[in-house]
Amino acid sequence: MDSPSNPDLSFEQARYIKLGAGTSNIDKICIERGLAYIGFGTSDEQLFKAASSGDWESFWSLAYERDTLGSVQARKQRTTSATNQVKFFFEADDRVVWITFYGGKLYHGSLSNHQKPLIEHDLGGCVRPLKSGWSDTDANLVPLKVENLSGNLTKVRNFKGTSCTLASDQLEYLMRRLSGKVPEFIAQIDRAREMMVEAVLAAIRSLQPKDFELLVENIFSGPWRRIGQMGGVEKYTDIVYEDRLNPERRIAVQVKSETSANEIDRYCQDEQKDSYDKLIFVFHTPERSDILEGYAMPEKLEIVDGLRLANMVVDSGLVHWLCDKTS
Repeated sequence: MDSPSNPDLSFEQARYIKLGAGTSNIDKICIERGLAYIGFGTSDEQLFKAASSGDWESFWSLAYERDTLGSVQARKQRTTSATNQVKFFFEADDRVVWITFYGGKLYHGSLSNHQKPLIEHDLGGCVRPLKSGWSDTDANLVPLKVENLSGNLTKVRNFKGTSCTLASDQLEYLMRRLSGKVPEFIAQIDRAREMMVEAVLAAIRSLQPKDFELLVENIFSGPWRRIGQMGGVEKYTDIVYEDRLNPERRIAVQVKSETSANEIDRYCQDEQKDSYDKLIFVFHTPERSDILEGYAMPEKLEIVDGLRLANMVVDSGLVHWLCDKTS
């Protein structure tokens, strides 16, 4: 999904909208076509005419007549809720940012002031086009994945109705995320991590070969179970693992302190590769970009160079182990 390079972040309100329900596929259609959608019977000509003219009393009366289920009080509550949601949808301008969730990501956009709602009979409701379509990234083109967003914002997905206004704290958080800006404490953490990774990489490159192999074994023994001896007379692989969730799956790990593109290529061409489901080639010198630019990597080969390994050491909590080995 294309994203505007300089999205307007001066919104006065934020509004969540659920694009369709269940398996209707309306959400997919709206995301692809850059449309916002609302139902509540707005494809009915009389309801649509009342909404388009801003005659909300008539809209309420017509909607109430068409709702025949339950008690009078329940019908009134549903009709009032529907009228309020349709009214906001029809009258909102581009000072409102709309958000929705689809495919594990947050999408956002603002409605066009120049294009009025239209009946979309195939969807059973009304649609309004967004100024620049739906965007699923922030101002830095970083994807807005749900798992990386605050639960205080994503909880709006549990709203029972179709559309609601975000609270002020949710709006403030949303604007910051859309701008791509991070709090200063996060920036400090990022700078500290960069320094940590740089120092860890230097420490890794000072390890003796056997200690380097042991470090690699410690890291990969988390997701997998080692079933083969480390090093020794085996020429093709240093460590063999089995997948804990799929014991029939075999992973071969080759560990080299220093290597070259030619050595990696020979490793990939070796007929023993067919005995394994995944190949991992680990080294710390030189950097991957220095030797593998333009190299056509086999599908089941994964390269772990020094920089990536340094990040894995930090994430695995092995910094103290590394310090003990290199101090």
